[in-house]
Amino acid sequence: MKKILFIIVIVVVLIFGILIIKKLNTENNVDIDINIDILANNLKESNIFEDELDQIDKDMVINKYSLDSQKIKNLVSYAGTGATAEEILVIEFYNDEDCEQAKDKIEESLEERKKDFANYLPKEVSKIENHNLETYGKYLILCISNDSNQANKIIKQYVD
Repeated sequence: MKKILFIIVIVVVLIFGILIIKKLNTENNVDIDINIDILANNLKESNIFEDELDQIDKDMVINKYSLDSQKIKNLVSYAGTGATAEEILVIEFYNDEDCEQAKDKIEESLEERKKDFANYLPKEVSKIENHNLETYGKYLILCISNDSNQANKIIKQYVD
């Protein structure tokens, strides 16, 4: 009888622990609600870019990173003239999993961009290497700028 009671207590404690961990993990992402237009604009206006950034068409960004448009709820992107690697990309997905998959694709693309810029604008490679690329729940934020620390501070205002 004592063995059965002991096993039941252990199982209940394990289930309770798993539920607590699961609850904490989902709480970190569920309450985040970012106005992606305002975040992207604040990054753009922050003086951390040497290039003049212009808004980029959603379809161009989707093609550039080989993203699935059906998984994207909203997207805002700014990029420079091509003379720099500078870029802002903020995407709201329908769910966290799609966001993480897109992050992997963007990381792959950034590796290719480093190689491309190394050939004709090597000073831009350090910007790409020091990029900000983070996911916060269903949001993905990419910022390639002169000052990744300042970009991070701006981003943290929206996700903390």
